[in-house]
Amino acid sequence: MKKFFSILAAAAALATIPGACGKNDSNEDPAAKTAAAVAGTYDGTFSMSVMGTSQGSFNISCTITEASDNTVDIALDEVTAMGSMTLALKAEGITVTETEAGYSLSGNIDTVSGETKISGTVSGTISKDKSSASLTFEFTPGAMPVAITGIFTYPASGE
Repeated sequence: MKKFFSILAAAAALATIPGACGKNDSNEDPAAKTAAAVAGTYDGTFSMSVMGTSQGSFNISCTITEASDNTVDIALDEVTAMGSMTLALKAEGITVTETEAGYSLSGNIDTVSGETKISGTVSGTISKDKSSASLTFEFTPGAMPVAITGIFTYPASGE
């Protein structure tokens, strides 16, 4: 009987070894670390329009910084458009999701440029190899009655 319990104890001990060796104790999901994959500075073209009418294009930088594992903050260089309107767009806490072709970004704009409150949305994509990006900003500065559409593309137009 002693021999039986010894064999049973040894078998029980061996049964736990494969689970212990193959287990990944990390709670991190590698798919959740999407923000680091898109972080960087992109030099591109920002084209603005109001109700479908072009308001000009500007060669600017778009800086994307990692805020958390799956969110980023986006900042566009300041531009002067539509005569004398100076804008510095920033969007914080933008969600980054991995897709088959790259990464999808989406979120809200709620910032102040100078003394003007700006609200709206941002959405777009960045390729897996970061060779191309397209971000659409739909925003309303202050009490402006219609939204401005701004499309940032990387690489810059003509490159």
